[in-house]
Amino acid sequence: MSSKEKTLCELKKDYLKENLQGYKKLVRDACFVCKKCGRAAKDAEKLCKPVSLDS
Repeated sequence: MSSKEKTLCELKKDYLKENLQGYKKLVRDACFVCKKCGRAAKDAEKLCKPVSLDS
């Protein structure tokens, strides 16, 4: 996901339906959760308000 691409928090449900395999790669082994919407991701930059799951 480049800096111009949306965060997972901004994606619509249609993206998930059309790109399930790509989405799975982004959320597999999640280390962060967005404190705004609750989505989880492996990399903090994929979320708008990331918080480490370790803290």
